[in-house]
Amino acid sequence: MKKSRYNLEFKLFFRSSSSWIGIVVLLITGFAGLYFGKTFVARQKAVIEKAALLQKKNTINNINHFGKDIGLFFFHNKFTLANAPNNWAAFANGQRDINPYLISVTMLGLEGQLYDTDINNPVSLLLGNMDLSFVYIFLFPLVIIAFTYNLLSEQKESGIWSLLRAQTNQSFQVIWQKFLVRLVVIFTVALLLLFIAMLYLELPQDFTFLSVTVLILLYLTFWFAISFFFISLGKSSNFNASALIAVWVLLCIVIPASFNLFLTWKYPVPEALQNVINQREGYHEKWDMAKDVTMKPFFEHYPQLKKYPFPEQKTFSWYWYYAMQQMGDDQAATSRFAIEKKLASRQYFTNIFAFFFPTIQTQLGVNKMAGSDLDTHLGFQQAVRKYHEQIRLHFYPAIFLNQSVDNTDIKNYKLEKYNPQEIPYIWINMLSVSLLTIMIIGATALNLKRFNN
Repeated sequence: MKKSRYNLEFKLFFRSSSSWIGIVVLLITGFAGLYFGKTFVARQKAVIEKAALLQKKNTINNINHFGKDIGLFFFHNKFTLANAPNNWAAFANGQRDINPYLISVTMLGLEGQLYDTDINNPVSLLLGNMDLSFVYIFLFPLVIIAFTYNLLSEQKESGIWSLLRAQTNQSFQVIWQKFLVRLVVIFTVALLLLFIAMLYLELPQDFTFLSVTVLILLYLTFWFAISFFFISLGKSSNFNASALIAVWVLLCIVIPASFNLFLTWKYPVPEALQNVINQREGYHEKWDMAKDVTMKPFFEHYPQLKKYPFPEQKTFSWYWYYAMQQMGDDQAATSRFAIEKKLASRQYFTNIFAFFFPTIQTQLGVNKMAGSDLDTHLGFQQAVRKYHEQIRLHFYPAIFLNQSVDNTDIKNYKLEKYNPQEIPYIWINMLSVSLLTIMIIGATALNLKRFNN
């Protein structure tokens, strides 16, 4: 008997054209998100591949043009580190459209080169890129609202509810059945899109896939809980629709945008400009000073380089020039650490604030698993610093001894890719969404109890 009731509810649900419209909208936008997300990442991968070929070509050209002067050669030659996107980045582009994913540096001061990136159209950055995570986080809740907002109010407004209550004391069982039918349909569409994403984006079936799946299903459950809470109030269809849309606008648009403005106000980064100024002053002012002013702190920084003879009688030497570049970076160290501290504080505050807002929490969690979040970019910047340091220490001896470029292994250097070592986790994100969902379900249960009384 119970099975036949659910069969009837499914038939009634799929008989409605609005139900099919909602499902088709989710599927079409989901397919579009997969396509645009994969296209976006494919463009970045193509740029990285071209950069790898270009680095080899430029190195050979620089050897032909500047090979007789090793200091001048390394003044021009660039080394590239790429934050190559993984397959999950096509699922959630995150901040990969605003943060540089390819950084090329010479052996000169790093702080002046670290933030070089392509020029982007600000309108395109404002609109952002569509991916499948966008569909899950912003569009699925709207369809859930459209499917559920009038489950009870429609029965009351048509007069069916009063007849139903007069005939049975399990009237809410009917509403619950209708609700479960919609939940099964939405979850089926969500899992179908995840399955298609797994095949189309070639996503590995690992811990990351399981984590993202669980987080998305918890997020959708949260929105079903919100909808059922407003249903339990027993208000009109107009009230339910208006209230649920208002909640969606608040959680998906107003609060994230307001929070971003608040972060900009609370954690401004004036040190960014000061960092560039300090680096340039630290380098340029050394031209008018005695060489000891540069070389003494340089040898304190790198005592292992004292063994290479310094040509003090020359008015100019690459030994002194590269030491000046390093002193520019050292002089900017204080402002650089201040920037890093501000960004760490901003991220910490974001994590605390997001705990109370499932939309932000889900987006942060999915981006983290996709490697397209701010933490991954900051890790990439640190990797560039280490890579730059490694290159300098490797080639400094050849420059200071004025060796031939042909005697170095410069031709063996190719574009390197950044691979994060830490495995991300999102159990805090899951805990946040779960707790808020449980709280809403508890409030709904109290409403239903009062309603029945």
